Amino acid sequence: MVPRCMGMLHDELKPTGAQFIGYWNNQGYEFEASKALTEDGSQFVGLALDEDSQYELSDERIASWVEQILVEYQQTL
Repeated sequence: MVPRCMGMLHDELKPTGAQFIGYWNNQGYEFEASKALTEDGSQFVGLALDEDSQYELSDERIASWVEQILVEYQQTL
């Protein structure tokens, strides 16, 4: 479901002191494990789309995440 590369990229950038935005709540997803989770396991490190099992939720998730990103980015300025 969630590409490993999202979590791997996050892990590579974290030691640089990069400021991250766009973490995404993982409630409502059905999965066994993911490398794209935050350390506490409560969020994905970015937007996760499940085009195989929950494709009907993708448009809504994208719209919500984009709005979240805009707000979070504005707060960093």
